[in-house]
Parts: sequence; structure tokens; C-alpha cells
Amino acid sequence: MNGSYRKRGDKWSYIVDLGPDPATGKRRQKEKGGFKTKKEAQAAAAELIVQLENNNYRKPVKQLLEKYLSDWLESKRISLKSNTYASYKHHIEYHIIPAMGKIDITKLTPAEIGKFYATLLNEKKLAEGTVRDVHKVFTAALNQAVKWGIIQRNPAALVEKPRAGRKELSVWTAEQAKEFLKIALTDRLYVAFLLALSTGMRQGEILGLRWKDVDLEAGTLHIVQTLSHDGKELSAGTKTKSGNRTVSIDADLVKILRKQKARILQERLKAQEGEYTDYDLVTPTSKGTPVTPRNLSRTFYRLLSQSEVPHITFHDLRHTHATLLLTQGIHPKVVAERLGHADMRVTLEIYSHVLPHMQKDAAEKVGKLLFS
Repeated sequence: MNGSYRKRGDKWSYIVDLGPDPATGKRRQKEKGGFKTKKEAQAAAAELIVQLENNNYRKPVKQLLEKYLSDWLESKRISLKSNTYASYKHHIEYHIIPAMGKIDITKLTPAEIGKFYATLLNEKKLAEGTVRDVHKVFTAALNQAVKWGIIQRNPAALVEKPRAGRKELSVWTAEQAKEFLKIALTDRLYVAFLLALSTGMRQGEILGLRWKDVDLEAGTLHIVQTLSHDGKELSAGTKTKSGNRTVSIDADLVKILRKQKARILQERLKAQEGEYTDYDLVTPTSKGTPVTPRNLSRTFYRLLSQSEVPHITFHDLRHTHATLLLTQGIHPKVVAERLGHADMRVTLEIYSHVLPHMQKDAAEKVGKLLFS
């Protein structure tokens, strides 16, 4: 059993004989195109031929991509964290389905997917990182379609994912960080900003931090819970497995946290019955409930407008923390551990802008040892 191949334009297709129809005896053939090279078409045809020879071939049933993706997304609801599920849902409903939802999943080609990514980048002006996330979701969904026997081969796996552009980080100097903290000192959410700058914790980690996870005697924070992006759900675990970590804090931060704890206790005692819900949070609202990320950001930008420091995002406070540590000569492995990076190489890649300064500092120190 062999296949034949032909080129149309710059794409290749295969034709494989399926044998006679059991009911009519008529000859049946399957043709599929959209392959970049003849080698890709031959590989796909070989898979089909093996299935035919092993009697494992099933004629594809027409199913629109939008229907399949909706079903797949629902099947993932119980296995994905709420934040991840929300991200998948956004990419599928706002990007993939509007552009490709009416395509029969069995006829989806790598060329169509590649063109879709190009449109997102060049016409929709989405960031390269966002398109890479779309590609990740699309590939995962179609991998499952292969496992379920809906398609024979994942066309997204044959498309090169958009390259990762290197975004220049916006960070503060130590002086700028201190200037902002002076402005924020009297604000209720001061501790949240201080934690971001002094520990590098993510926004959801700060807003989900509980007193039971804080050891003021030892000067450590155990990061094991996060608040969702919409502020509606506290969940065990962090963004990644390595995100569950213990971070050391200095004596000054310990003092500030003790004052914060005392203030929260007073608020709880003064509240009327039924007015306070105790979530044991380090940075709660006046009613004990979680502060939503939206309100935290609103406060952050309001305080920024009152200061003269460069405007950056709340997440950039995490980058500022890492940059300050690296410029002080702290080993990248320690920085990676504080940030919750699984691999030190991730830390070095993100903060590569710091490396030239570190190289110069190292050269000067070696010079002093040898020539002074």
C-alpha cells in the first residue's frame, strides 16, 4: 500500500488508496494537503498507511473546530487551576474561535495555523509572548484530539511557534524604590508594596499570604497560597511547582509585619458581629476579605501619580527586587530561589541586562586583589 504526492503552489499533499468501499465496492482515496515539505507529507501518509494495515483506521467525522475546542475546554475544567483555565478560555474564545472556529478540525492544516499566528502578530498587534501562549493552548487541544481519535496528526505541532521577543524590563533603582515607599507609607496597602519590593513575591502570592504562613520569630515567609486574578478564589499552591517556597525576610520587615498584625487584630475586635470575615490574611481589606488585584493596581497607580519615580507596573516591583539583588552581588541561584524559578537559567535569561554590570564589578574586584 503506497501513497502518491503532489505539490500545489508551495504546499505538498498526499493521496492514499483506502481500498474498496465494503458497501459499494467503489475505490476510495484520501487526500490531505497543507504540508510545507514532501517529507512532512510522506510522514503523514506513512502514519495513515500503518493504520490501514493494522485495521485501526477510522474515517474522520466532520466536526467544527469551535465545537471541539468548547468540549475540550470543558473537559479541562476539573484538572486546571482556575487561573490557568481562565487563560485557556480567553485564548480560545477571543482569538482561536473567532478566526478559525468554522473550520472542520479534520481539514485543519499547518499552513492555516501559521497564517493565523501571522495575523495575530501583524494585524492584531498581539505581543509575541501572547501568541506563543495561544500556540501552547492550540497545540495542547489538538494533541488531545489525536488521542481521542478525532484527527490523525496534530497540525499545530508542525508549525513553528512564534519567536520569543526579549522585552526590556522597567525597574527602579534603590533610591526610587525608597522614594515610592515614602509616598505609600500611610496607605493601607503599604505592606503589599513593601513585600513586593523586599521579597519579589507575585501579586497573587502577596494577596494570598496568611499569618499562619509567616514565622516572625524565624524571619521567614512560606508561600503556599495564591489569590486568583479576579480576586474571587484563594487556592493552595502557586503559579508553578517551584513557586511553593520559603523566603527569608530582614529584621526591619519583621517589625513592620508585627505592627500590621496588631492593626488587623484591632480592626477585627472593633468590628460588629457579622461585619468581619477572618481569612487570616496579611494584607486584607478592613473587613478581613481579600484585596482584589484590581484594587491593588488602582491604589498602586494612584500613589505613582503622586510621586516623581518612573511609572512601572506592579509586576515590575518583582523585577526590581531581583535586579537589586543581582547588582549587589547576590548569587543568581539565591535570587532564583526567592523568585520561585525552577531553573537558575531562567533567572539569568530574564535579568541578562544586569550581567554587564556584574562583569565589570567582578573585573574591578579581581583587579584590586591582584594590583593593590
